[in-house]
Amino acid sequence: MVDDTSHPSPATSAGGHHHEPRVTVTAQYDHPSAARDAAAALLGAGFGSGDVTVVASASDEVLRAQRQADPTVIERGEVPPVNGAVLGFVAGMLGFGLLGLLMGSGLIDMFGKEQAQAVGPFWAAVIGGGVFGLAFALAGFIFNSPLPHPEPPEHVGGKPDARTFVSVHTNTEQEAAASTALQRFEPSSLKVWHGSNGDWLPQNHTA
Repeated sequence: MVDDTSHPSPATSAGGHHHEPRVTVTAQYDHPSAARDAAAALLGAGFGSGDVTVVASASDEVLRAQRQADPTVIERGEVPPVNGAVLGFVAGMLGFGLLGLLMGSGLIDMFGKEQAQAVGPFWAAVIGGGVFGLAFALAGFIFNSPLPHPEPPEHVGGKPDARTFVSVHTNTEQEAAASTALQRFEPSSLKVWHGSNGDWLPQNHTA
């Protein structure tokens, strides 16, 4: 006896309803600005902001800093060296100038009090603020200055990674429109993926 019962296809649910596969179109751009323009084009074409994703490797500011960085030195400063020197001088002058003033007035009993009282509060403040201000300025400059590598690299690194990816989640009806919008900005690659029953399969790869 032959079983005539029909079996649903993989794309058909138990209720007999056909599920349209999910579609993701992803483009890779060599610069963040092109990726931002592509994302804006997708939004202008009617795709929802929740369906468009931009994954950037680095911002324009970071890329600019990487291009301008010297590969033979180690950048370690929190601020530019000149700013570090100014901050160090101000901190040393105010802190030790006040300390010299108090010692010269006899309000603080510590080592050097007799010498500070001998020159008077004013000159004790001037000497303490000036000497330690210069010392702190030098320390601030040195601490924020770049250090040379012990051995400069033989091969300077290549260009910083500026690749940025733009993805849009859509359906088969809007797949062509999404691909067209992304291709307008000359991606280095474009991939289309179809998802059905938990499996994602690549459809094409355009370089």
